[in-house]
Amino acid sequence: PTHPGRQHNILLAQTQRLRDGLAALPGCEVLTPAAPAARGGFVATRVAGAAAVVEALRARGVYADARGDVLRLGPAPYLDDGAIDAGLGALREVLASR
Repeated sequence: PTHPGRQHNILLAQTQRLRDGLAALPGCEVLTPAAPAARGGFVATRVAGAAAVVEALRARGVYADARGDVLRLGPAPYLDDGAIDAGLGALREVLASR
């Protein structure tokens, strides 16, 4: 079994990777705090038409949710950096196609 402290460290690394990746995308306003202690399990970014973005991401096998104009991405311990980067790449494609 994975140690709870290790899981927390994985979550922090994943949310940081997501946060950094989102900050590099045009059209994303990252809402999740930069400070690790202030972050929860999701990374949120303001994106116009967030619900439509969720649908387009699901069509690409990426699961996210939206609340109003806020897109929320939640990593999981079974995802590796490659999966997170692929999700960010899918989001880049979706945003570029609009």
